[in-house]
Amino acid sequence: MSKGTGPLSKLYNAVINSVDKVVPQAVRPLWESPAGPKTVFFWGPLGKWLLVLAGIGDIVKRPPQNVSLNQSGVLAATGLIWSRYSVVIIPKNYSLLAANFVVFLTQGFLIAKHLKWRSENPKNAFYQHSQSPFSLGDDQ
Repeated sequence: MSKGTGPLSKLYNAVINSVDKVVPQAVRPLWESPAGPKTVFFWGPLGKWLLVLAGIGDIVKRPPQNVSLNQSGVLAATGLIWSRYSVVIIPKNYSLLAANFVVFLTQGFLIAKHLKWRSENPKNAFYQHSQSPFSLGDDQ
């Protein structure tokens, strides 16, 4: 239950109180757990799985030359950092650990996919911007 007094806290408390009455006994342990649906420890990892779905979508549909190394590198690093965090907080949040570790794996795969493409296509790996002061030398 939220201890806040704002309108969103009141809405949250009303929803939890109404759902609390219909939760089956078999699901009660999950519902009442310190990392259950009543807490941010449940909803944070659930949202994090959306990053996993986006990464899987990129693996399936995005051409390797369009993968951003910066974006994938940062997401992979945060996946590792937050994986560590999820096991040192109280309560330990294994669903957050799983989500973050899979974020790391999917982004790491995208990085490898891009680097493989770059090594197989070195001439195409350099993007010539129209206002770039640099030239490849063979584009006359």
